[in-house]
Amino acid sequence: MRTQTATPTMNTPLSLLFAFYLGVCHIHHADGFLLPSPPSAVSSHSHASPTTNQITRHSNILPPLCLSADEEQPSESIAVVINTTLSETNTKKLFAWIKCAFDRDESDEGETYAYYYNNIELAIAAAFGDNLPKDSLPAKLLDMAMKKEGLLEEGEDDGDGDKTKEWEELLVGDVIGRTDRESASLGAMGAGQWTGQFMTRPHSLLDVKNYTSVDDWIKTLPRGCKRTLKKATPESQHFTVTAKPIRGGQAAPHSSYAHFRCVVQHEVRLLSNMYGTSTNAFVNALAEAISRYMGTTRMAGSIREYRDVTTDKVIGFAHEASKGRTMRGQWFYCDDDAATRYVWFHSVRDLVGRAIEDDRIDVVDLGPSGSDAFTELKTKYGFESVVDWPSVADYSGDFIYEDDQNEAETMGDDMMRMMEALLERQEMKEARRKNE
Repeated sequence: MRTQTATPTMNTPLSLLFAFYLGVCHIHHADGFLLPSPPSAVSSHSHASPTTNQITRHSNILPPLCLSADEEQPSESIAVVINTTLSETNTKKLFAWIKCAFDRDESDEGETYAYYYNNIELAIAAAFGDNLPKDSLPAKLLDMAMKKEGLLEEGEDDGDGDKTKEWEELLVGDVIGRTDRESASLGAMGAGQWTGQFMTRPHSLLDVKNYTSVDDWIKTLPRGCKRTLKKATPESQHFTVTAKPIRGGQAAPHSSYAHFRCVVQHEVRLLSNMYGTSTNAFVNALAEAISRYMGTTRMAGSIREYRDVTTDKVIGFAHEASKGRTMRGQWFYCDDDAATRYVWFHSVRDLVGRAIEDDRIDVVDLGPSGSDAFTELKTKYGFESVVDWPSVADYSGDFIYEDDQNEAETMGDDMMRMMEALLERQEMKEARRKNE
């Protein structure tokens, strides 16, 4: 499978058009990126001719950028071969590129480069292209990103070197206040349905009011599920679990490369299982992984971080948030190694156990599923798929936190609370005035 793009050299003016062949995958705007559409609309085994699926992007979506005084040399178009083998090297390349996309460099040069770094097509071509000329725009931009991260030492060409654990686990997420994190969490929680705006997909719910311990829940499960949960322990699978709160006014504890690689491997594995090992599915998985990583690191709640006992490497994380009387398993991502070590099953057991022990919680919500098979798996563990799920899962109250979780809130959150208090006081005055 080939992805073709007009690839100018560094000696050409970059007022250009980009053309991508992505099988039958169409391109649309989403959150500032150019993202492929979901593969569910097409077959992963399509053999349509590339010439019938050419997507043209003209220079009006990209600012002119000239890196040389020579503006007369014509650009040259080449076919970029996408390598669909996922490795630490190309995943780090993609992460370095994304960090540049969110760089707060407000200089004219920085803003100009930002337009290019915000193009996910260029990112994928640069990180996974097998035959990009070294003097092409994507290659040069990737070179700049790698050097900025210290991943490309002088004299190295492939960007692959011994990188420290410190770099991999450095938190690079935005400093976001509590109120903003809560607002960012509502969409994934399904607020569109409980606020009456629109219907969402059915959620998988478990009512825990009648359980006194996690063992009570396990006793209700089929024999096969009991055997699986018995295997899903840190001792037998050689992993550790650490609770890390997501604090207002701080970067998210999972906003690092170590966690990004888990999201990428998870999405590539998931879409490959669903749609086959095609270039189309691979590109869509990378775009989905970037979007999901951005989303989870902006939300409220806490994570359970899973690490390998021997290497201390992050192998997965579960993101959860509690609101009203519901504990929501918001997101779960793990690398290929953790996928064979029952990490997801442990995360569900742990979530249910803590929900039962918390008197404030009545329901555990695992949300909607990406496939019928996953819905059926949740059903085996007692989670019922409910269409009118807001009638069962009460999200009407406040978010629930640890006592000291948001002590470092930002001024923006303080200002928001002050405005909310003033509005509440005004409403009370209006109510008293009506009663007089």
